[in-house]
Amino acid sequence: MGPTFQKNDLMSVLESIADAVVKLDGRANYTAMNRAAAEIFRRLGRDPEQIIGKSVWQVFPEIKGTVVERKLREVVEEDISIRYDFYYPGDKRWYETQGYPSSPGAILIFRDVTSLKTASSQSAPSDGRGIVQT
Repeated sequence: MGPTFQKNDLMSVLESIADAVVKLDGRANYTAMNRAAAEIFRRLGRDPEQIIGKSVWQVFPEIKGTVVERKLREVVEEDISIRYDFYYPGDKRWYETQGYPSSPGAILIFRDVTSLKTASSQSAPSDGRGIVQT
């Protein structure tokens, strides 16, 4: 029999990760997040406690119809691991996102890569919506 973790142990591990981590259920509702994710949501003017239980589509309606929506549906609904970068105009930052199926739902890990994009002279997209995959 393998090692077992208590819920507190798992949360301790998640809190020690510098990258933002969120857990989505099978309907893309937020069920958990670490401190780094909560900080990003606060920076975007969203209360992390109010996000839990809501879907990604409710919290970020502006991603509907974008490649970000398609990628999130792949990981949540089709159990396909994903990786993409996107620019979010809400805070004028680039994020690298990795998603892993966690039936039901997914684990998303994202981090701010704005300084890397700036160093490589990649400017904000000019598609009008701002959210793009690179």
